[in-house]
Amino acid sequence: MKAFFDKIEKLSSAFGDPEYLHLLLEPVFIYGVGFGVMIYLLSLFLKDPRLQIVALIVIAGSALVILPYQRSREAASERITQVYKIDQPSRAAGFTANTKEWDGKRWVYLLLAGLACAAIFVGPQRNRLGLGLAVGSVLVGSWVIVLSTWMHYQDALVDHPNLKTNRSPVRERVEASDRATPPAPVAKPVNISPASTTPTTRKIRPLDTADVR
Repeated sequence: MKAFFDKIEKLSSAFGDPEYLHLLLEPVFIYGVGFGVMIYLLSLFLKDPRLQIVALIVIAGSALVILPYQRSREAASERITQVYKIDQPSRAAGFTANTKEWDGKRWVYLLLAGLACAAIFVGPQRNRLGLGLAVGSVLVGSWVIVLSTWMHYQDALVDHPNLKTNRSPVRERVEASDRATPPAPVAKPVNISPASTTPTTRKIRPLDTADVR
């Protein structure tokens, strides 16, 4: 029981660490928005207006996570740059560049949150405006899922350089050593002429009686 409470205490302190917090929040844009979009599509099939409101709330809440996410990422950027700028300068530069890219795409997430909140306020089934706002939330939400997955992949390239070519550095070294070793020469088969394989026959001459005498 003590070990369980120790883990809870360590997790509580980890939530205050920007480096861990931004990693914890980043998947929300993929799975949270994706779950909301699926709920909305399911509500259309079931024709349940209350389920549509729930789906739009999930989409709006997931999109608004961009605000605490960017604050924690910017706070972590300075520390990561200081730690890796000497040993791994490419990682520090890549993280900084991706942070700027996330900041430039913030308007997409705010747009999604605005559309979803407006659809909730108007009502997705009240009139055409509400329906259009709800459909727009689903379309922009699908765009956010793809965008967030792409940005997550860019962060993965920084932390895992082998993903750039999807090849293992160990395998590349093995293949390079194989290319450096010349192949063994193949012995050529010896051509045997048909004449050499034909047995020689001797003619037997009958004994002359004059010679015996």
